[in-house]
Amino acid sequence: MRILPSTPQDDAVRTAGADRAARPPLLYVADDDVATLDLLCEIARDAGWVARGFTRISQLRATLGGAAMPTLLILDEDLPDGRGGDLARELRDDPGTVKVPLLVCTAAHPMRQAEIGLFAPVVSKPFDLSEIEAFLAAAAARQETSASYGQRAG
Repeated sequence: MRILPSTPQDDAVRTAGADRAARPPLLYVADDDVATLDLLCEIARDAGWVARGFTRISQLRATLGGAAMPTLLILDEDLPDGRGGDLARELRDDPGTVKVPLLVCTAAHPMRQAEIGLFAPVVSKPFDLSEIEAFLAAAAARQETSASYGQRAG
């Protein structure tokens, strides 16, 4: 079981801004393949994100229950203690997480990918890095738009 903690750089960036707009986007990744987990977190960090990785759904659930909601959540389908697609469905049914952007990365059969696609976008493994970078960019833009709207409304 492995949880990738925030790096010192992540912590510094995350606490640098006092207002919501100054905070960098936050990514949570759940994947039991450590190489994939590290790669996804590295791509995000290179793009200015704070990234935290989990190898179990239970670890991710515990963090979601007590922490700030991520800007984007990337889930592997097949994890040791559950399926990412099933978690995606649960998150969509929960009023507290319904708006958290999700992405499921999987090598599952196309039929299973279609099922998951009802609740979250799906990227097939092996994926092209540009696909992940596009999701990161879209989620970051959504956070910036949301923060800007909140500042104008307040």
